Amino acid sequence: MFKPSISLKEFLKGIRSFGKNGLSLQRRSFAFFLLFLVAVMAGLLLILFSTGVFSVGRKECQVFLKNELGHTAGSVSREFGILSVEGVSLAKRLTEQIDERLEAKGLTPSELKNNPRLLESLLSQSVEQLIAALEKNMSSGVFLTLDATVNPVLVIAERSRAGLFLKNMEPNIINLASPAVRFLRGPASIARQKHLNLLPQWQMEFDVEPGDYFFTTINAAAGSDLPLSRLYYWNPGCAFADDCEKAMLLCVPLITSDGIIGVCGFEVSAMLFKLQNTPASSTYTRAFAMLAPLEGNTLDATRALYAGNYTATPSRIGGFLSIKNSGNGILSYSSPDGAIYSGLHQKINLYPKNSVFSGNEWVLAILIPDQDLAAKMMRQNRRILILLLMLLVFSVVAALLISRRHVAPVVGALEMVKTGKVSAYEKTNIQEIDDLITFLASQDASNDLSFRMDEAPETSTLFQNFVKNIETLSPAERSVFNLYMEGYTAKEITEILCLSINTIKTHNKRIYSKLNVTSRKELLVYVKMMQEKEGFIDAEDGE
Repeated sequence: MFKPSISLKEFLKGIRSFGKNGLSLQRRSFAFFLLFLVAVMAGLLLILFSTGVFSVGRKECQVFLKNELGHTAGSVSREFGILSVEGVSLAKRLTEQIDERLEAKGLTPSELKNNPRLLESLLSQSVEQLIAALEKNMSSGVFLTLDATVNPVLVIAERSRAGLFLKNMEPNIINLASPAVRFLRGPASIARQKHLNLLPQWQMEFDVEPGDYFFTTINAAAGSDLPLSRLYYWNPGCAFADDCEKAMLLCVPLITSDGIIGVCGFEVSAMLFKLQNTPASSTYTRAFAMLAPLEGNTLDATRALYAGNYTATPSRIGGFLSIKNSGNGILSYSSPDGAIYSGLHQKINLYPKNSVFSGNEWVLAILIPDQDLAAKMMRQNRRILILLLMLLVFSVVAALLISRRHVAPVVGALEMVKTGKVSAYEKTNIQEIDDLITFLASQDASNDLSFRMDEAPETSTLFQNFVKNIETLSPAERSVFNLYMEGYTAKEITEILCLSINTIKTHNKRIYSKLNVTSRKELLVYVKMMQEKEGFIDAEDGE
């Protein structure tokens, strides 16, 4: 079993004594380099943050949102504007046609409710107008709802309205040679007559109720004297029936000379909206567009249309999306269930000024799940953080190596001093350390002048080399050296030899170099050792 080399008590004792004993020179040097590198790294991070490097992903997302919002909002405004104009035109044509038919029968439009036998023939004549409008426009359906029912005596007569609803099964294709038109509402006899197939959701008449598209349009038009182009209504996204897909309805009132006889218009289904307005992005694959009513500072997600690969449905998002400005150019949208989206929105003018419904505000929003944006930024910043981490590791290793290389000569020199091996010292090229060791060597030599014969200077390698190198001096240099041997100073030597002080300095440099000494003090030490040796030998000869 593994046993620790030191006990916990010893370890804690070492930690407590760490501050008392101080740091070693190498650790101090390493700490200095490390602090310097940390300061450089902190400055680099500050520069990166100040220049917005870490927010590049958010800026890219903002550019994507702005571009996609501008493109999609323009497309939605254009397509819905065209449908609004075409819907008003369709309402005028149908009204004229119905007026003429009733006039031929000697009836007024207000008498239509009391003549249900005429409804089928009126609707049959309107089919061609509806099919032509459906083929011409980018719409998933066209409808005509009359304010009358085939059987007024039925219990459900108050909610049942006669009419036609034709669906285009390929709504993203305009002017198709053989349009895929299907029959959703209306008499089955008309479908057989026009060779139109019934949809599984087919019903004889419309089921209307207070507050829906039918009554909202009629009630608003009944109390207004505005032109028809100011009376149409865009019904928010809802299912036309329980088994039908969600859609928005353009509702235009059919106004005759003596009253309103019904509503007509176009349908924009959720599928058509998705086909036309899905954001194209390989980066933000779950981005989606949403056309929703704006109420205060919230978006009504339950009555919106969605377009995108992300399965953003009202049931997923929840009731209302609260809009919050995060202050970084991208808005935050939060739902009651806690989901958060990042995006931008722009108001869409579905109605002209002074319209009955101009107070109803709509917006087109491009949204991205907040976690997708965070993940995208993390992926981008991860590369930078990895590079910074690698740089930090490299810096720490470099600091360790540099400190060790820088301190090694100093530690080695100090170790020589501790072990008394100054004579074996090699130069470190660090001026202060070399001067210190030279001084210590001279001190050792001075203290060892009273040597005995068995400890003669010949045993000192440095001294032997010094004596041997004297023979390499030139005559002029030997004259200066001999005077040093006799105890004269440099100034006195200049007077004796009649030389300038500069000449003496030049001789000194050459003497130091040839005798392998670094200073006059070291030279005098060897000179004194030679004098002592000569005196010792003379005394021995006298005996």
